[in-house]
Amino acid sequence: MKRETKPSLAKANARLEELMGVLIGIPHGIPHGSELMEVLIGIPHGSHPLHSKRSFFVKLSKLYGLDVVKKDIINVILGESFRDSSDSIKTIIIVGMEGTGKTCLARCISTDCQVLEIFDNIIWVNVSDDFDLGKIARKIILSLEGLEHDSLRLLTLVPLQSLLDRIQRKIVNKKSLLVLDGVGRYDCDDWEALRAVFQHGMSGSGILVTTHEHLVAGAMESSCMFCLGKLSDELCWMILREVGLNDDTLEYAVEDIGRELARRCEGLPFAAKVLGDALRHYDFGIRGWDFFLRNCIWISPRIPKYMSKVLSLSYCNLPLSVRRCLSYWAIFPKNFEISKTLLVQHWMAQGYLYSSDNLEMELKGEEYFKCLEAHSCFQYCSRDGGMLTCKMHSIVHDCVQSLSPYDLMMGIESVKQLTLNLSSWTEEVKVIGTHHLIMMVAQGAGFPLDISGAEKLRTLVAVTQGCLITSQALSNLFKQSKHLRLLDLSLTSGWHNCFGPSGQGNILDEIPVEIGGLINLRYLSLAGSKVLKILPETLCDLHNLQSLDLTGCSSLRKLPDGMGKLMNLRYFYTWFCSSITSYPKGISCLTSLRELTNVIARADHNDAKEFTLGDFEKLNNLCGHVRVKLVGNAIDADEAIRASLWNKKDLDRIRINLDGDIGKESQDVIKKALNPPSDLNIEFVGWWF
Repeated sequence: MKRETKPSLAKANARLEELMGVLIGIPHGIPHGSELMEVLIGIPHGSHPLHSKRSFFVKLSKLYGLDVVKKDIINVILGESFRDSSDSIKTIIIVGMEGTGKTCLARCISTDCQVLEIFDNIIWVNVSDDFDLGKIARKIILSLEGLEHDSLRLLTLVPLQSLLDRIQRKIVNKKSLLVLDGVGRYDCDDWEALRAVFQHGMSGSGILVTTHEHLVAGAMESSCMFCLGKLSDELCWMILREVGLNDDTLEYAVEDIGRELARRCEGLPFAAKVLGDALRHYDFGIRGWDFFLRNCIWISPRIPKYMSKVLSLSYCNLPLSVRRCLSYWAIFPKNFEISKTLLVQHWMAQGYLYSSDNLEMELKGEEYFKCLEAHSCFQYCSRDGGMLTCKMHSIVHDCVQSLSPYDLMMGIESVKQLTLNLSSWTEEVKVIGTHHLIMMVAQGAGFPLDISGAEKLRTLVAVTQGCLITSQALSNLFKQSKHLRLLDLSLTSGWHNCFGPSGQGNILDEIPVEIGGLINLRYLSLAGSKVLKILPETLCDLHNLQSLDLTGCSSLRKLPDGMGKLMNLRYFYTWFCSSITSYPKGISCLTSLRELTNVIARADHNDAKEFTLGDFEKLNNLCGHVRVKLVGNAIDADEAIRASLWNKKDLDRIRINLDGDIGKESQDVIKKALNPPSDLNIEFVGWWF
């Protein structure tokens, strides 16, 4: 197999100089030298430290210009009229253009100690542009029940009315505040249905909405509306000064320049914040501040274009390895919210996390994630049930898409024919690139039997509405796309949370044997394939596979016998694979496993074919928690000892479901036999899925 070659450092630097020339308005071909590069990049050629000694991210100490609005909104929430039970549920709307601080303000309100004290539930939902009740309901349940973010995939299998009834049961006799952040569109029926559910909460419950659309704000029936305007130049200067100055002694020297920079932020706190981050990171004193003021990034009077160019400077200041991770975000739609764990798995699949220092890939991903967070690349990061999730600010997303190489990204809005040609450019099929393809198949359309020009594909995500994906179509795809690294054919991967209304999803009943030829595949998701009954043994030929997601494959009868050949498998998800009655012995050989959600283990003896309790012996890299169903008629003490739980240093919790026969034994006897370390929590649960 031909090995991919990386561009030389000289070529990379040359390309970077060319790109910087474009960004700052210097025509290509005009010499601008290493001095300009050092001013722009802030570090010598060939040196890109991931973290400098100085902090290059500063959180604002207060809400400049928004603290009064925050106080007014909290007074409304705490006021008598908000608790008036004679009226419908109260709704407060915050409206303002992008970058005015709506999300930040809503965050500060929802975490204020006075607000936390009076509400039993504070529920945060990132709505995005598509107001779809199913998506919103799933995220509400996620928050109310403390579920992990990945449980969104499971909740897509639950009917909408069942979700609404579930919410109603959770909020009755409780006071709840629902925060709907980033509402971009308005659906009257869905909105009224959501309000009707929250009407069952205690008096004093309410809904807080943020939106940049004045039409949306006007259409919603609100109790109060707060419009965020632009900040004064003085407030922008205060933000710029707090964030941008490393050395307070420079304040007087750069004040005139800083006030002019603040004026050009045109009243947007986000603009002042990002510019301040850039200035602080470059740390060139008066020279750097003056350079930003004089440079032609200010030619365009439009803030979005200006912001893109300021962000471009920060982008080019990132190490190449981190830039690739940031550029990858361009395949996601705006307002896409993803867990950090899943994002790191995507980066791993693309080969972005290998390092010369032999640092574990997850730790390298954590390092890159923190670097991007420090450069203000994320609008916010939140925790749902302990799972860290993040969302990119829409302005940053625009910048990333504009900077991504044209041969990197590809998006298709719909497929209306059985043959798709990726080599052409037409109005019906909008091609942006050749390596990464998100295929959004319109309802009623078929998955293409042939995808011409797919030889270079590294990523394929199929987002469909009730589309039959035939074995023949997949066979043709697998024969042609030998370089695929990430393949997502799932119903419940989370893509539907951004791509239109949730629906039936993919109908996938067979995986052809040709899948074994995808020797570069590292990530495979078949989640939600409810009619899929078997997996071919050739799937075990995917020796580079790192992540396998079979969540919700409820008809899947068994796993391939050769699972032990997947030696690089690190993440294995089998939630709701309820038809599987035993797991293959080969899982005991997967010593790289970090996450194993569910596993059925024989507990009464060491079986030659089935996974047994003692087969946990070598799975010492497991992290977080694992669910185990113990089957048999007794607990074999030797098997319990062989499991070697004391070596599972990163395992936090084991949830055990006992088979009927084993259930006669006392739980204390089982715990004693397993002899877990003191910090490993063992729970016994009566349910299994």
